[in-house]
Amino acid sequence: MPLSGNWLIAERFVVTVVFKLVRLLFITVQRVYWELNGTARKLREARLPQNYEQSAQVLDVVYVHRFCLMMMADINQFICTHNRFENPQYIIDNDDITLLTVNKHNAVFCEPIERGNLLLSISVTENMLNGLQITIYFPVCVYYNIVSA
Repeated sequence: MPLSGNWLIAERFVVTVVFKLVRLLFITVQRVYWELNGTARKLREARLPQNYEQSAQVLDVVYVHRFCLMMMADINQFICTHNRFENPQYIIDNDDITLLTVNKHNAVFCEPIERGNLLLSISVTENMLNGLQITIYFPVCVYYNIVSA
């Protein structure tokens, strides 16, 4: 029997708390690993304007969780692993890539596993987010360079 009412909210809350704790642990271990293998240094360098060509970080999506499906998608709802650095032109050259969110620090684009599935952030379901192959994450100043080009 499916949960409803207050039990559904309580279940979503517990799952969200567990997700946040697992994500915190994952991010902590990942940051240490990135410092050891040089990815953290490359991330800091990617934020510099002269490194525009390699400023987009491509991430593989491991898992996504949102407490409420009506909330806008945010990078904090993802558990991702580093794949590679890419030229931001990659976004323009691929029709399947969709802008997921922009905040004052970063812009996040996503690419679905199945080609031809454009994602509209207003209608993105959790199953669609779990079907993402990669997320492209880069400084918002690079996003403004792409938009103005």
